[in-house]
Order: sequence, then structure tokens, then C-alpha cells
Amino acid sequence: MTWWRRFLVHGVFWRRFLRWAVLNVPIWIEPFVIAWWSAFFLLWGPIRRSVMRNLAAIKPRSSTFANLFRVYRVFWNYAWTIADNVRHREQGMVPDWEFIGFEHFDELQSREGGAIILTAHMGSYDLGASLFAEFSTKRIVMVRAPETDPETREFEEAHLADRVQISFNTASDRALELLSAIQSGEVIAIQGDRVTPGIATVDTMLFGKPVRVPAGPFALSMASRAPIYPLFIIRLARRRYRLLTLAPITVTRTSRDRDSDIRRGVEQWIANLESTIRDAWFQWFAFEPFYEERAG
Repeated sequence: MTWWRRFLVHGVFWRRFLRWAVLNVPIWIEPFVIAWWSAFFLLWGPIRRSVMRNLAAIKPRSSTFANLFRVYRVFWNYAWTIADNVRHREQGMVPDWEFIGFEHFDELQSREGGAIILTAHMGSYDLGASLFAEFSTKRIVMVRAPETDPETREFEEAHLADRVQISFNTASDRALELLSAIQSGEVIAIQGDRVTPGIATVDTMLFGKPVRVPAGPFALSMASRAPIYPLFIIRLARRRYRLLTLAPITVTRTSRDRDSDIRRGVEQWIANLESTIRDAWFQWFAFEPFYEERAG
């Protein structure tokens, strides 16, 4: 690999630099660094425009000027979550947690068999996985899009909790591996608000816009008979988060029309996703347009 690639957006340099900053910069300076970083991120045109476009769909009655300030708030929350994740990983910092739907979370982590967590790009995916690993004796497998940089991938895998494993969602060849993990009593965590090229999808609607979501979690639930638990991590304040767990979604085969059964599960997920994003839009770290414009 060419040496200079580690300095690109997805390069390993920035992960290492963040780790160095967390370990060496005085904590009282942190809010100023976060504020500066968030303002600097506004200069990144493609991502700023993508977030603006998403906000226009979520809040169609808002002005462009108002949404520009909302973009800064999205970046500001994003900066805090990645900094908190590194502090947790490197210094053992444990944020304060507020549980909503704890009965569902307790059912998830205490049930005998495996299960599926379906979440979104909200709060900190890694911090939530570490929290679950601390609360539960179950092993958690995080399914995520592969890092484009090999060194970045190695860096991320080397800094996980002992009971957390990453499975990169590259294609359908992971299905049997994940099914086996559930049958062994493990918990599979998947982000259900974005698709990776090469995987099966389901067409649906989000905020009145046509979108595609991964079909895998719902097919996996049907095959394994394991419930899907919608779970969201939401940052509330400095070092304070909310873990929102909703009622499980069960995808069962009720007819010969397998796609129809999967679609019912997708519709339940979309209802949960849209409601959560509407209430916590500043926590949705979707840095690409979530929908494509279609010709009328």
C-alpha cells in the first residue's frame, strides 16, 4: 500500500492521531477541540451537502439556513461520540447510561438462544457493543461495512473488547457464518439503515422517500427463528447516553411468499427507525444521501 494513503479520510493516521490526542490532551481542552473540529468538518463539501439533503427530507418545512446549523450539531455530536469511544477503550471511561425499554434489553441479554440487534448509525456503535459485552456473558458479533484501508481495519480489530468480534459485510457468503453464530447463542449486531454493495436489499420508504435496506437481518431471523431487537444509542450530554431498546420483531414464515413475510418485518423496522430519527435527528450520522432521486 502506498504510504500516503494512510493520511486520506479513511486512513489509519486519523485513528491513531485521535488515540494520541485522547491520551495526551488535557481533558479541559476537549470541548474546544470538539467545537473546532465540528466547524472544520463543515468545510467538507460533499458530506455537508449530503447531511443537508437528508435533513431536508426529515424536516421538509425547515429553511436551508436553519438546516445548516443543524448540520453543525450533527458533526458536533459525531465528534463527541468518537472521542467518548476512544476514552472508553483506552482509559476505561464509563459514561452514564439511561435505559429506555430496559425490559427488552434484559430479555435480549438473558435469553438462552442467540438474537439479532438491528441498529442505525446513531450514537456510538462500538461503545454500545462494549457496553453490551460488559452486561452480558454472550459474545457479540458486529456486522459492518469493510474498512477501505487495510491498516485501518487492523487497527479497529485490535482495539475491541474480548467478547466483541467484527464480521465485515462483504457479500452473502457471511450468511452461514452468522446463522451458525446465532445457533451457538451469540448476538449479531447489524446496522439496518444503510446497504453495502453486493448484498440483498428490500425496497421501502423512509420519510416519504424510496430507500433500500438490507434484507439479511430479516432473512437471518426467519432462518434462525431468533428475534430482532431494534436498539439505538443516543448521546444526551457530555459522557451521558441513552440506550433505547424496542419490542422485538419476529420474522416467521407464514406463507409460500417468503418476500412478503420479510417485508412485514422490514415495515416494523422502518416504523421504529423513522420514529427514532425524527426525535433524534442530530444523532443520525448518515454522511451519504439516504435515498436516490427517481424520475417521475
